Amino acid sequence: MKLKHTLLLSALALCGTMQAQDIYKAETFSGSDLTGTARFVGMGGAMSALGADMSAMSNNPAAIGLYRRSDVAMTASVLGQSEAYKLADVNKARASFDQAGFVYAAKLNGSAVKFVNLGFNYQKRRNLKEVIGLGHTRLNEGMSQSWQMLDLSYYDRWLDLSNDNDREYTTPLTCVGYDTQMLAPIYDEQGKLTGYEPSYADSYKYRRARWGGIQQYDFNLSLNINDRVYGGITVGVYNVDIHSLTGYQETLRLGDEVSAMPYQMYNEEAITGAGVDVKFGIIFRPIEDSPFRIGFSFSTPTFYDLTQSSYLQMQSPYAYTDNKGQTYDATYAEARTGDFDYRIYTPWKLNISAATTVGNWLAVDAEYEVSRYSGAQVRYPNAYDWDDYSVSSHKDRALCEEIDRYMKPVSTFRIGAEARLAKGVYARAGYNFVSAPFEKDAYLNLFTNSPSYYYSTNTDYVNLGNTHRATLGLGYKGKHFYADVAYQIQTQEADVYAFHIPEGPSERNRLQGQRIDLKRHHAMLTVGYKF
Repeated sequence: MKLKHTLLLSALALCGTMQAQDIYKAETFSGSDLTGTARFVGMGGAMSALGADMSAMSNNPAAIGLYRRSDVAMTASVLGQSEAYKLADVNKARASFDQAGFVYAAKLNGSAVKFVNLGFNYQKRRNLKEVIGLGHTRLNEGMSQSWQMLDLSYYDRWLDLSNDNDREYTTPLTCVGYDTQMLAPIYDEQGKLTGYEPSYADSYKYRRARWGGIQQYDFNLSLNINDRVYGGITVGVYNVDIHSLTGYQETLRLGDEVSAMPYQMYNEEAITGAGVDVKFGIIFRPIEDSPFRIGFSFSTPTFYDLTQSSYLQMQSPYAYTDNKGQTYDATYAEARTGDFDYRIYTPWKLNISAATTVGNWLAVDAEYEVSRYSGAQVRYPNAYDWDDYSVSSHKDRALCEEIDRYMKPVSTFRIGAEARLAKGVYARAGYNFVSAPFEKDAYLNLFTNSPSYYYSTNTDYVNLGNTHRATLGLGYKGKHFYADVAYQIQTQEADVYAFHIPEGPSERNRLQGQRIDLKRHHAMLTVGYKF
């Protein structure tokens, strides 16, 4: 390789029409934020057995059965990420419209069924507008993202990346890395390709911005039977609109010197689509004269039908001369993937809750929810299944094995309380804990026998830790009108890896993960009217 100080040639690399799915996308579509009405959030989301809040229909559909009056409400909020880097047009603080819904309570006279209630609620399931980033991070041993490209350029033999047929056996990332000379071919005296020389790096910078998210629309039917048993069903419909932009830069090493020009990579990704699930719930009072109640609910997997596309761009200061003496100055290259359709089936969820009231001045609720990723799947519609010799919705078995291996059952614990301070004035507090979804050694494995990985355009991954949420709230309730405010602080740490270089025969990453703080602040206001 020789250093060039100008960008002389643009090269287009079209290495595929698909974009990789992975265990990290499975988490994106399976997890959820604590959002909804300010009352719901102020109590830490713990209202599955207490009920009578429209946001609770997403956790336990029977919660709507406790309504005795019709209700309409909407919620706006401000969300801030205090430790965020700024990238593109994504700001640290932003306004959000989080919730809007209604409940129609129909009273039945002379029947064991006291109320038949209908409800609808919109809320943001996940607000993914966030930025994470690392400054100049030193790299040991000269490690570079191109080392992973080198690993991916061998498929039973060294692939000739100047040949379109060979390029189909690796990822667009590797193809574009070759086109920007981050991988230089090595030939023997007979002109036969014997391997590649990768680049060496001194340090790197990393930024990733995401925006958009997942919107949830719940449709609920619930019953009140003799004021002791409450049952319900909720059909959830989801809209997906997620975008991300990743910026990566390496300061390259040339022997003992550091290059004045860096290697840079930009990766854009867009995911759109829709999903649906069904939830069933029941709440009952085991003792007739006691307000104590117990709730159970079950949610089917959410069945997402998604379309994804991406754009990859690289530039480097390198050029090379091939075995025929021809010099190539392709220091810039890009790849665009076409629309790729796939399906993600999230894990099922089980929720158990208990609640009670003390007079008319205190209400408390506690609950536990578990979600097992062993049931999650990635599938491809209208794909050829080599096991069944048929064209159908094909399960990605290799990727499902990765999910089973590196994703843990997720436990969620919620507790909340509401106290009456004066007539019409209420104070609330809550706590919410969500366990880490990934095993400590989880990583983005680009060497599995998954069809999607052959078209990957990124190497970075983020292993999320436990999530802790503490909430406070205040509310005013008149004869018809009510207003609530809530504040939520969410703390979570994560380990960021820009790429993965296995350590010997083990899968452990030689690149040290960098710990980041994903702290978020969320303030919201709900206004509503009961009639």
